[in-house]
Amino acid sequence: MAVTNLPFVQQNMIRYGMSIYFALGLAGNICNCIMFTRPLYRRAPSTVYHLSFSIFAILHLIWSVTPQLITLNYPDPQKQLILYCKIRLYGSHVLALYLRYTIAWACMDRFFATRVDIRLRSLSSVKVAVMLIFITSIVCPLIAIHIPILMNIINNICAMPGLYKLIYPFYQIPAISILPAVLMITFSSLTIRSLHQRHTSLVHAKKRDRHFLRMVTAEVVVVVITSIPDSANLIYGVATHDVVNKSAQRLEIESFISFFTQFTIYMISASPFYLFMFVSKPYRKEFINTMIKCQTKYMKRPNRIMHSTT
Repeated sequence: MAVTNLPFVQQNMIRYGMSIYFALGLAGNICNCIMFTRPLYRRAPSTVYHLSFSIFAILHLIWSVTPQLITLNYPDPQKQLILYCKIRLYGSHVLALYLRYTIAWACMDRFFATRVDIRLRSLSSVKVAVMLIFITSIVCPLIAIHIPILMNIINNICAMPGLYKLIYPFYQIPAISILPAVLMITFSSLTIRSLHQRHTSLVHAKKRDRHFLRMVTAEVVVVVITSIPDSANLIYGVATHDVVNKSAQRLEIESFISFFTQFTIYMISASPFYLFMFVSKPYRKEFINTMIKCQTKYMKRPNRIMHSTT
């Protein structure tokens, strides 16, 4: 029996908060997929990263959020099916790696695109972008292969064995929190510096690059902000690993904090479209024009059908 209201709060956050994440995130990423195949963005190397990110984000939301919504009304299959126990966290983790490193490569692309050196600027290309996404899609599952190997059902709970639970944060914090954030911040800072150093005759190019940089920077801010609580919680878990006889109240508080840090992580998948709409005027204008064209196209069609039948 619960000794605090936190399990009830957590259940309602899953029921309503996760549902909002899922609906808004799915709709936003589908809009991003449509936008980044439009002529305005189609030929830009950054489009490959943003389009890939949107696809990964859709998969991440479906894979990670849907099971939590299902377990509100049905038994959790993780407690019964050993295979599902092993692959659920693995899938979520790999997709989380995809999301973070795709943003990191997008930051790197912006840096190369703003360089004066032709050889460096040539690295900002669709060919390089496709190659990086392909390599990432192979390397990330290999890096995380230890998860399905070591995850197991323990006392009717899908969990990590004792020693693995202690070691896991030393892998996750560098791989998911530190390295991607360092790459993002470094390349974003270098890009800003490069833009300030470029000649005034490149005003148009600078304006275009600034809008792409704003879009990527907005994603970087969300990744960094949401990664800090998760890393802090992992560090706390290591520090208190050997503490025994925790009270029921403390266990519920720790469980809720762990849930909340994961809850905020889904902002990475759900927020990009809304961030782009907020920080980029060309993106916002193109999206509105696209919606108007679609509305005009589909509103005319019934009129034509009615005219042909009279």
